Amino acid sequence: MKLSRQPGSSTPDGTRVSASAAASRPRSARQLPFRVGGGIADITPPLDVGLLMSSVDRKWAPFEGVRLPLHARALVVEAEGRRVAVVSLELLGLSELSMGGMSRFRQAVIDACGGAVGAQDVVLTSIHTHSAPETLGLSDLYRTPVFRSWVDYLASQIAAAIRAGADELRPCSFAVASTVAPGLGIHRRIKTTQGVLLSHPPVPAEIVVSRDGAVDASVHAGVFRDEAGHVVALVVNAACHPVHEMCIPLVSPDYPGIMSTALERQFPGARVLFLNGADGNVNPPTVSGGAAAAEAHGLRLAEIVDSTLSDACPIEGNGVDLAWASLELPARTGGDNGTPASIRTQLAALRIGSAAFCFIPGEPFAETGLAIRAQSPFRVTFVVGYAEGSIGYIPTDEAYRDGGYETGPGAWSPLAPGCEGAIRSKALALLTSLYNAARLPNAASKPAASSVS
Repeated sequence: MKLSRQPGSSTPDGTRVSASAAASRPRSARQLPFRVGGGIADITPPLDVGLLMSSVDRKWAPFEGVRLPLHARALVVEAEGRRVAVVSLELLGLSELSMGGMSRFRQAVIDACGGAVGAQDVVLTSIHTHSAPETLGLSDLYRTPVFRSWVDYLASQIAAAIRAGADELRPCSFAVASTVAPGLGIHRRIKTTQGVLLSHPPVPAEIVVSRDGAVDASVHAGVFRDEAGHVVALVVNAACHPVHEMCIPLVSPDYPGIMSTALERQFPGARVLFLNGADGNVNPPTVSGGAAAAEAHGLRLAEIVDSTLSDACPIEGNGVDLAWASLELPARTGGDNGTPASIRTQLAALRIGSAAFCFIPGEPFAETGLAIRAQSPFRVTFVVGYAEGSIGYIPTDEAYRDGGYETGPGAWSPLAPGCEGAIRSKALALLTSLYNAARLPNAASKPAASSVS
């Protein structure tokens, strides 16, 4: 893989090179509207804090080793007196059950930050690697003492990453590049004569009725550069399940961690966050293909991102704003067997200049991500899944009618039909509120949403 390097960095033979975007860098730090820093901390668990082997059977197993460590990466952005932090965790996700309550866990993070950020100024996201601890409460792993101890360690390490980012704040510009990467993800809900089946294990051709379905093939990259043109932080948003190493008992961040590490090597000192998108019904072509498949996916995505940076468009507008909205959703079980009749959750929307990030809990489908991006008032909207506490899959109403694994019923899919529309509406209302409060110009020439069916 051949990637560009930081302006002023050296190639292996000592030749000085410059990134193409350096030519247009701002002349003065006073012209840079944001102060930005990035931090990283190791969150690799003990091997006894094992991985999910079957959500249906509520089964977990210890890890046998560490192929690659897991990290928390933090982006801290400050403008006009407001400071926010976004954290990308190389984890399966977070849940009320596994974290001992999300409010308690968030407060532990904030307390350990020592004032680096405010209580409502942090968004926690997960990349959803299946080669990380079973942190969704789908088994009884969360009851073990070693898991509880690791959760405390996790909170302190997230705080360490945020503090590191806050300590490194420097003036930056912000630009966004968008492209498409067809082939990295496929629609995984295969319609067959036996109902809807997952793309893995492979479905016999003789029973396939249709493989058609939405895939969000877009890749968005937000790049923060200092006055010298160096990349301080890079945020990558794409949608595909990280399951190349699923059920292989070795700790790994799968393709998102490989991508982040590759880009951080090419841009020394930069912090690279992967924010997974609406991938609830999207798999890579290879599932459980192993380390080689994960490496190939991650390095290809890194190369795609790097190739777009020279075309990144500066983001207009100043200021940073983060807003939250609570939502109570009906649960499928309706209160039977001691389970709650409703699930309370929250969404978040972040504005950085005239770009927006929409954070959704759980696993939204590609159709949801495409609809939110198309209807958002912002010119550029990063749609992010797996934010904060998990609420399981968020199937469309059509998916409920068709059936299949993602629609449950089960602990991995507790929501009742109709919830996707409520979440989408709330997300768009939150984005619109942020947009109107910022008094931004009309979002003309919005990049087209990229769907592969």
